[in-house]
Amino acid sequence: MRYVLLIHSDPDSWVHPMFLPSGSDVDLCDARAAAFDKLLREITESGELIAASALADPITSTTVRRSGGALLATDGPVVPARSHLAGFLVVDVDSPQRAVEVAARLPAAGDGRVEIRPVMGLSGMEM
Repeated sequence: MRYVLLIHSDPDSWVHPMFLPSGSDVDLCDARAAAFDKLLREITESGELIAASALADPITSTTVRRSGGALLATDGPVVPARSHLAGFLVVDVDSPQRAVEVAARLPAAGDGRVEIRPVMGLSGMEM
């Protein structure tokens, strides 16, 4: 079953979803990077990793909506938030418990949040 692991972090301290804010303990940053690299290698070799990506700072986003038939595109996120989507992984694992195991090993699980959601098929019925 496929799951998306949504990595949420604090937009004020955002640098990258697996690193700590600038000025933080370099050894801790290096340890987090090594743990993240190890996890990526493991789930790549096992065939569980489908995709992974970090997202740019929310200030670089564009929000698109329609209002009265007109297309409106504005710079920035939909609304200011206490946390934002900083990155994601898509995994194909045998069970919901395995998705939790993978999410728990992401550095963001320690000081941010990782949301796990099943990926639906195009018909919306199968998960």
